[in-house]
Amino acid sequence: MKDEQERSEFRDLTRLLEKVELDDKASKDKIYNRLKFKIEAGTIRPDYTKKDEIIMKKNRWKSITVSAVAVICLTGAFSTTSFAQGMLESILARFQVGNLQIVQYDKEPSVPAKDAASEQANGDTTRAVELQARPDLTVQEARSALGINFPAPTWLADYKYVNTVIHGKNMAEVQFAQGEKTVNFLISKGGENGIGTTEEVKTEVIQGTKVYFANGIVIWEDNGFTVELYSQEDFDTATLSKIIDGFAVGAPLTQAEIDKAKEKLQNTAPTEGPGPAPAPAQAPGK
Repeated sequence: MKDEQERSEFRDLTRLLEKVELDDKASKDKIYNRLKFKIEAGTIRPDYTKKDEIIMKKNRWKSITVSAVAVICLTGAFSTTSFAQGMLESILARFQVGNLQIVQYDKEPSVPAKDAASEQANGDTTRAVELQARPDLTVQEARSALGINFPAPTWLADYKYVNTVIHGKNMAEVQFAQGEKTVNFLISKGGENGIGTTEEVKTEVIQGTKVYFANGIVIWEDNGFTVELYSQEDFDTATLSKIIDGFAVGAPLTQAEIDKAKEKLQNTAPTEGPGPAPAPAQAPGK
């Protein structure tokens, strides 16, 4: 196939992708899996470079552009109008940290008109949310309830342990406080999560671990788990080093512990409300 013919065919595909509306999950999965296989097999060759888990965008876009658009649109990461709005072209870099992908943009992605209108229509509408009591769980009880011996901090300077909250089937939130100040750790494994930012994503190797700083969140991997640190104050490198070094898994879970923790959760109504909000943070020494 000649180059001109290839470009013409991809232009046709681009126009189709701009208008496509797929509601059938089987069709989405089929297209996604085929594209993924061709990219991994090298049949479709990407025009990007990968170094230290960072995928940097080049100025020129080839066949991988359309393929990436198809994959992202069909899996719901963006709306089906994303390509037409040029949202993907504003991506500067992607960073993969465990099950979390950080996407760095050169500008704020556009909001589809229908979404903006919906937000405006609902802007004056408020709904009172009554937060129900969270069960007081130790870290080991949370591990038992999830059936996952996840790593958790064992040292956090002058902060005192408050509680561990379970989110879903593969995430725990370990909470600490010092007066009005709080520090929360989200620890998860499996699934796919992501955050976007227009700010610089900084990295630093601490205690032999690559640590990422994005959107005020400190992120790293520990024993196959993704750790997100949300804090109202910036920790310097020495403090972060102690925190990371202090992460450890617990003693092997026993069936008795698992049964007791699950019973404790069942006797407490579920909580409605979001997880921790990002707090301003910067790379140590910045």
